[in-house]
Amino acid sequence: MAEQLNTDPLTEDQFAVLKMYCKVDNTVEDDLLMQLVHDAGSEIATAIRFGSTPEDFLTPTATRDRFFAAMMRQVKEEYDYRGEGAEVMRYPLLTPVAGIVNQLRTETGDADAND
Repeated sequence: MAEQLNTDPLTEDQFAVLKMYCKVDNTVEDDLLMQLVHDAGSEIATAIRFGSTPEDFLTPTATRDRFFAAMMRQVKEEYDYRGEGAEVMRYPLLTPVAGIVNQLRTETGDADAND
């Protein structure tokens, strides 16, 4: 019997949506996708508010959908360009993700926390 994949901090439904967004229709790369989720989630949460976790933004309904959308975009970028060399110029956070980060940073009341 196969071991159950731990999709925390995502729900199983969110993980299924992420897989569709990344155009992954098998389970072979689920562990890789979850690693990218953890990396992107931590990076985005810290960009919003230092010391925060993805759960801080995936739990409240006011921030959940936009944070999840930012995570999906960042995970897809990392997934699509995995293994590429230094000749591919990429920014740490995508421009749409940076926009969501700025929105959530302002809305959560910590606009000056990361300056």
